[in-house]
Amino acid sequence: MLGIRRELKVAMRDTRHWRVRLVLLVIAALSIGPTQRVLRAQAPADTMAFYKALDLEAAGKYRDAVPLFRSALRTSAGVNALLGLERVYAELGWSDSLVAPLDTLIAANPQEETYRTVQLRTLQSVGRDADLRKAFDKWVHDAPTSAAPYREYARLLLQKNRSSAADSVLARAKQTLGTMKDLQFELAQSRAAQGQWVESAQAWRLALATADYLEQAAAYALAPTPSSTRDQIREIFLALPIEVPARRALADLEMSWGSPIDGWNALKGLPPDSAAAEAWSEFAKRAEAEERWGLARDALESSLRWRRTPEIAVRAATAAINAGDPAAALRLAPLTDARGDSALAARSYLPLTVRGLAALGRPAEAERLVTAYDRFLAPGARNSLTRTIAWGWVRTGDMARARAALNATGAEGDSSDAAGWLALYEGNLKSARTLLRGGTESSPELALALGLAARLKTDTAVAVGKAFLALARNDSMNAAAEFERAAAVTPPVRSLLLVTAARIYAARGADSSAIGLWRRIVEQEKDSPEAPQAELEWARLLRRKGDNGAAAARLEHLILTFPESSLVPQARRELDLVRSAVPSAGRPGR
Repeated sequence: MLGIRRELKVAMRDTRHWRVRLVLLVIAALSIGPTQRVLRAQAPADTMAFYKALDLEAAGKYRDAVPLFRSALRTSAGVNALLGLERVYAELGWSDSLVAPLDTLIAANPQEETYRTVQLRTLQSVGRDADLRKAFDKWVHDAPTSAAPYREYARLLLQKNRSSAADSVLARAKQTLGTMKDLQFELAQSRAAQGQWVESAQAWRLALATADYLEQAAAYALAPTPSSTRDQIREIFLALPIEVPARRALADLEMSWGSPIDGWNALKGLPPDSAAAEAWSEFAKRAEAEERWGLARDALESSLRWRRTPEIAVRAATAAINAGDPAAALRLAPLTDARGDSALAARSYLPLTVRGLAALGRPAEAERLVTAYDRFLAPGARNSLTRTIAWGWVRTGDMARARAALNATGAEGDSSDAAGWLALYEGNLKSARTLLRGGTESSPELALALGLAARLKTDTAVAVGKAFLALARNDSMNAAAEFERAAAVTPPVRSLLLVTAARIYAARGADSSAIGLWRRIVEQEKDSPEAPQAELEWARLLRRKGDNGAAAARLEHLILTFPESSLVPQARRELDLVRSAVPSAGRPGR
């Protein structure tokens, strides 16, 4: 039963399909083999017709199920029988046949909300709008203090995209009941449908306080919010007191707005408890799926602080390595976490440890660990780890040790990504192009190498190899200089090499060197794909330095000069932020 409850909660998160899934879940819950047998054994004799009708419905024998569902309407299973009758009539196209039985059922039990709800749905489905309104008014008359009639009628109107009519129903509810406490979900949907984003967000915040399964529905409804209003939406969901459902909804919303960092900011400050840990883990899953590894690492690390499990530790370490943070990987999933279980250590922790040590330029330590755990390794695992160690020797620039490690793994080593890096460092683009494309590692350096290899049609590029080798050795400033020198002798990828050098300079705080290269690309390589990239990065650096006027000028130049660039939307967002901080009189003209 707990599983069914969890599924119901998930089903309700998607407002487009929740009714269909709810019906299917009810059928499933009542049709589970052993459970169904127990229920039938304990059920009164007058409900047997209901269970027979369920069997016939599940078999697609809708006509045969009709009389049995109808005969069960006045039994203890009457409410469920009505829902079954509603389903089979809908399948047969006979929904109008439900009107008369509903009148009888409601007359006999006017307080049963399910009868009233089905009546409204039925009248709407058969297009009897006048009768639908009368049925609603009658329900309000018979239950003057209940929010149910307003809720169900408003939902039907919203499903028909009649948001103004739904709004009128909700306004009547507020006037009659004096509160909107039980109608926040409908109010939120109505306001969103009318583009009243702030009011909708306020209603969603209240609705989420008692119905956390609406998190995804809230994010979906508010996704079209214009950028000019989004800060107000953020303030509503971030306001005290801190509530996990509101923060989760905002995180989903930020992801849909293309602001994953803001999504994580909405969650990272949650007080650590089981609900927060679930929120962090779910956010990490989405970040992993979108390969936003830095955010996944941060979210999983927060989960580990609440409860440490091998599964989360390994995920966190994997995300850290993929984010280019091998030191964090070693910290997040140390071999000691295996608690003396050598088989577990070899299977789950050792591969991550070896990758981390290799990336940190400590392949000798990795070799010693692999030797120590050799008898616990699965077949083929030793060669895989040895190739990783070879890659570590490549990272340190020790070509001889790298070749020795690769030779030890035989033919597999010759086709590994480590061999591809070795070829690249030696300037052998022909081999590097093939081997790196089929590799298993993921990193910014790999993306850069593949991009260069694809655009550079020659088979040899010694200067480019020297630049990558300096980068592998963590000699950043020398690497930037080597990329700059390689640009002078490699015209087909000159702009890409220059923008790479500029990024390294900027990361190391050499701002003037970076700006000089960006200016050169914008002015001398303006037809290259890197020109808008250079200008955007230039503007971002200026903004970080507080020179908002110059940043605005660069962004405006980018938008006007490269209107077809995919970076224009990002430039517009940056420009909005800059303009909000700079008086118009203080901005340079176009």
